[in-house]
Amino acid sequence: MASDPEDRAAAQRELASLKFAQAQDKAKQDPAAAEKLVRESLALAPGDEKAVDLLGRVIHAQGRLDEAIQVLGEGDGKSCDMCKRYLSVLLLERAGKREAAKDFEGARADYSRATELIPDATTALAVARSSEQLGDLEGMTRAIEKAVPLIRPEDTAAQTEFLGFRERTVLAAAGRGDVATCDRWLNFFPPGAGGDGWYVLQLRVAQELYRQKKVNVAVTRARTMLGSTHTDTLPANRKTEFQRFLADIYRLQGVGYLREGKLAEADDNFRLAMEFLPGDDKIKLLRALAIGGHHETEKALQVVKALPKETKGHAEVMAILESMQVADRLAEGDVEGAKAALARAQAASAETPEVHVAMAEILFITPAAGVNKGIVRQLKKSGIVKYPNDEVNRYGEALSELAWAREQARGLGEGYLFRGPGIDARMANLDRQLRAFYPFPVEFNADSTAILKIRFKSGAAGEVGVKTDSGEQTIRVPAGSEGAEVIVRDPGLTYFRINGKVSSFVTEPYTRVTIDL
Repeated sequence: MASDPEDRAAAQRELASLKFAQAQDKAKQDPAAAEKLVRESLALAPGDEKAVDLLGRVIHAQGRLDEAIQVLGEGDGKSCDMCKRYLSVLLLERAGKREAAKDFEGARADYSRATELIPDATTALAVARSSEQLGDLEGMTRAIEKAVPLIRPEDTAAQTEFLGFRERTVLAAAGRGDVATCDRWLNFFPPGAGGDGWYVLQLRVAQELYRQKKVNVAVTRARTMLGSTHTDTLPANRKTEFQRFLADIYRLQGVGYLREGKLAEADDNFRLAMEFLPGDDKIKLLRALAIGGHHETEKALQVVKALPKETKGHAEVMAILESMQVADRLAEGDVEGAKAALARAQAASAETPEVHVAMAEILFITPAAGVNKGIVRQLKKSGIVKYPNDEVNRYGEALSELAWAREQARGLGEGYLFRGPGIDARMANLDRQLRAFYPFPVEFNADSTAILKIRFKSGAAGEVGVKTDSGEQTIRVPAGSEGAEVIVRDPGLTYFRINGKVSSFVTEPYTRVTIDL
């Protein structure tokens, strides 16, 4: 047969076929012998895909995974079409081992090649998983784009894995303020990807953007979810959450405007809040504050009185409105009316900061106890405070009340709802009037004594004689110190003696004053 070229070719094919058949028979029991036979078959019939496929299998059976992949994937410089499925199996095996060894780059390469050979949702998700481990957001997103159309309705495992990817990626992107990535991922809709979980993510994105002070973006997203597009698909409980989210935003914005005295803007926001939570009595309380800010406190009080007393903030708003009446009555010269309003405010909620501001306003015009004409003459000669028009009023106590109000407001926090309209400006204005002639820092003192912290402007050491109606004591101030304290049990006219020089000052109860001499 070898003497005839045509017979020779036929003989080679026949012999190759026989050796391939022998290799098939031995493949399971003796893969090494099968390998020898299949290689001989390929020598006779190079490129025979059945033989290439078998060679890869018997090499793999002997534990030589990398070599099997090489044979199946790159034999004669090109892939074996028939071998694609088995090559994909081997690539997945190696990818799994590489992933377990944390060789994510190698794992991703094998998973990627496997999914190119045999498109499969699980394999595409594995590419995404490796990309996630490598911190490659774009690579992960591209892998998900390939996986999404491959996820079948019955493939709950792939659906669950996708949902995990989406949640992690969307929330991480929201944390960075990367709205484009959020939307790119929220637009992936394989089976099982919509419904309640999708709306939960939309809400969490809006909440995170609001936390980052991207208020308009957050509001737009939330309002879109409540729009006509989602009327038939938005679950009722999620609708309620979106409504409350928007109501809270508008409510807090309204509170901010209220504190600034921007009453029209405040009321606009409260009205928007009520569109989403029409039955919320707290918003009605806030609108009452806006009404009061227009000097219609009587009308505002009627609104509050019509609301249930158990409404959160009811007592505080009553106190705030009555404290606003204090300012209104003082502006009209009705001191007795102002005092009556203050008493009502204290009865409603004595610890509300606005009540202490109203108290400071009353103290500002109230003469200090026990100050007679002789004391006024003494203060004109040696006083360390130059009282306006020689009126010695309870200015220190007023500053103490303002200090308490500021501290209490800080404790309530920026998110606290019930603050009086324009209260910050009201406090600043009173403080400015007092500081024009009363230069010493004042803190609140819970006791009826006066606490004096005495120090020297120069930072030097020295002694100060402090004399009151109760007697005289000597205070030693160490050099460079923050000062030495003395408690005045019976506040009133107090003298300071330094190196024979005498100065005078009216101490007041409930004050802690730092005096630089």
